[in-house]
Amino acid sequence: MRNLPNLRITASMMALLVLAACSGSNNSGLNAPAPPSPPPVADARFEVRVTNLTLAQPLSPVAVMLHRAGFNSFVDGEAASLALEMMAEGGSNTDVLGEVAAAAEHLASGSTSGPVAPRSASDVVSLSFPSNRLDDVRLSVVTMLVHTNDAFSGTNANDVSNMKVGESIAFTGPTWDAGTEANDELGTRMPGPDFGGEGFNAARDDRIDRVRFHQGVVTSASAASGLRTSSLLERHRFDNPTTRITITRKE
Repeated sequence: MRNLPNLRITASMMALLVLAACSGSNNSGLNAPAPPSPPPVADARFEVRVTNLTLAQPLSPVAVMLHRAGFNSFVDGEAASLALEMMAEGGSNTDVLGEVAAAAEHLASGSTSGPVAPRSASDVVSLSFPSNRLDDVRLSVVTMLVHTNDAFSGTNANDVSNMKVGESIAFTGPTWDAGTEANDELGTRMPGPDFGGEGFNAARDDRIDRVRFHQGVVTSASAASGLRTSSLLERHRFDNPTTRITITRKE
């Protein structure tokens, strides 16, 4: 019985030795440093500039969008979305940009700082997104010709996936009719500095309610073949294309 205390001490010491051994072997992973984080993915950066090719048609602030295949701001032969109607009639690109930002295919989007005057180039719109998403990149651009009822210019889902750093590509933007407002050419129904008329109107009164190539404006310039009630003059005419869109990959 006198040896019991020594046995208890020995057992305690053995337990401590066992714990120390476990700490030095099985639990070594708990104290190991965390593996290094993977390096961040660098951004791909693109710059877009739009040139107004018309004589007297200011362009509304330009919506510039980079996205994957599957998204379209408009489709030839189909009815315009409400967002496109608001842009094509009144010049506001807020809802167009909101539409692409909400799409699963969205990569990056932005707007010029303001309208683009005739025969001039816009400021640069710079857009970036992670470079690991470069396998499928499409460019869409839309802008209103503001001295019209509902004409707009731009490009729709052009593939720019294979651009190299430093490379530039130029597209021409044809003129489209949104098909949402009759082309009566009345100044009271056209916004812009020359007339200051109504912009967006929710009522759709174009008999052909679909997006299509614009046939051009008639104007009142000719007494024989013109539209007598038109507020447009000869200088407001335009040919296709009405814009040149240049995209450059910077990074």
